[in-house]
Amino acid sequence: MTQPHLKTGPRAPAPDFRLVLRMLEQKILKGDSPDQCRRILGRADIRQKLTPDQQTTWARLAQMAGALDTALAVLAGLNRTHPDRADAWRTRLDILSLLDRPQERARVAEAYRRAGGPPPAPSEKDPAPSPPAGNADLEAAAEPFAERRRREAALSRYRALFAGREDCFARQWADKTGSKQGYAPVHRSMTLQDVADHIAGRRTYGIYLLMTDGRVRTGVLDADLVQGYRGRRLTAADKQVIGREQTFLFSRVRELSESQGVAPLLEFSGGKGYHFWYFFDPPVAAGRAKALLETIRDGVAGDLSAFGLEVFPKQDRLSGKGFGNLVKLPLGVHRLSGKTSYFVDCKTRTAEAQLACLAKVRPADPEHIRWAENPPPAEVVAHPTLKKTGGDFPELTALAAACTPLARVVSICRSGKEITQREEKVLLQTLGFLPNAKPLIHHLMAGQPDYNPHLVDYKLSRVRGTPLGCRRIHTLTGYEGPMCGFEPGGGYGHPLRHLGHGAGEPPPKSEKVEHLSAALGNLKLAIAQVERFLR
Repeated sequence: MTQPHLKTGPRAPAPDFRLVLRMLEQKILKGDSPDQCRRILGRADIRQKLTPDQQTTWARLAQMAGALDTALAVLAGLNRTHPDRADAWRTRLDILSLLDRPQERARVAEAYRRAGGPPPAPSEKDPAPSPPAGNADLEAAAEPFAERRRREAALSRYRALFAGREDCFARQWADKTGSKQGYAPVHRSMTLQDVADHIAGRRTYGIYLLMTDGRVRTGVLDADLVQGYRGRRLTAADKQVIGREQTFLFSRVRELSESQGVAPLLEFSGGKGYHFWYFFDPPVAAGRAKALLETIRDGVAGDLSAFGLEVFPKQDRLSGKGFGNLVKLPLGVHRLSGKTSYFVDCKTRTAEAQLACLAKVRPADPEHIRWAENPPPAEVVAHPTLKKTGGDFPELTALAAACTPLARVVSICRSGKEITQREEKVLLQTLGFLPNAKPLIHHLMAGQPDYNPHLVDYKLSRVRGTPLGCRRIHTLTGYEGPMCGFEPGGGYGHPLRHLGHGAGEPPPKSEKVEHLSAALGNLKLAIAQVERFLR
């Protein structure tokens, strides 16, 4: 007897786990159904079907939801099946530190070392003593306590730097629709556990900058994308404008800050832009810090079109019942965007590495700051990377300070990013008319990915006519700021007029100097290229 043929329907499509992850993240960030989220995250049958990248995201979501044991279980599985994933090891070690499980953390750290990972870096301030050779038991016993001390020292350093009002801070919230967010005061001093919760993503906190006596330990220059670039999909042209302006913004703010005697710590805020953090030790009056940051802001704000700048604090003193301005602390999760902030100059994004970067931060001594009420004489500010060559190329420093479109192209060259053909034309058709054009252009172009010195020489030899005019430069670079103002009746406007060259004939080019001078210039250029190669 033959068996009847059973018809089966079409096989159900495999679930799209990307949608599941996105849904869970949105619910966790909004605080919607936390118990349900933790139950879903605890289902081993689901996470076993995820890719390694998705499992890493699953562990991160469990950590944000407060299900730390689930996060540890996921990461432990990743460590077994994919021991080469350093991010999983480091996240697992971070969570064990937060949970204060030193013995378990020591075992995981040893397993990480056996898998090829590096040993934990000792703290400069509190190095663990080295046990006698051969005493492996003492070394294993001491490691958890040493690691705990290092972690506590890093959290204490963070809390000391990002310090505001002593008796109150704030917790960020976002509503369930994902359209609104705000802060609620927490009426007590911030603890190290609060700092750990913030960095782990379980909570997101901010600080009120003004202390109870009206002084500040830190100030912030906030750079956010303007409204026109928010809430929509950015085009390739939009991204190019933002990227180039961002490079100029970072470079120019650092130049201006250095001229005032301060150095900012740059952070991606996790929201709409960047924070430049400034630290003062001892604390200074809020009005003085505000005026200082306004001086830096005013030196760059007029040259920006994609970013808007705000100074915090906005108040000179406390008044009424308010606490003053509040700023979200770095290295936390923005509850509305879901993005984690990070320090831009720290290449590794793990919490451990980001905290370690703070060891290099030195608050400014108020005695060494050029305060706004006593401004220094007007001077041309040289970028730090130009100081070594400032004597050879003073005109480059002067032009970059006077002509914003040209300064943007120069800052892109200095950052090592690739310039466009239009930007290359701007360099050649302006700086190419200077007497020492050849070494100057090579100095800027040497960092380009496709740098060819012979091709650069050829392009310089083809420079003819007069320097590019201001309007043409604005068009080629996409700069929408105001034109430079020259004296009435001065005729044709071009950047070299900032150096005293008139609107008529351009200055003589380097190719027209005497042969001996040209040969000497070529020799200096060759030496510079050899030194760059050796570095």
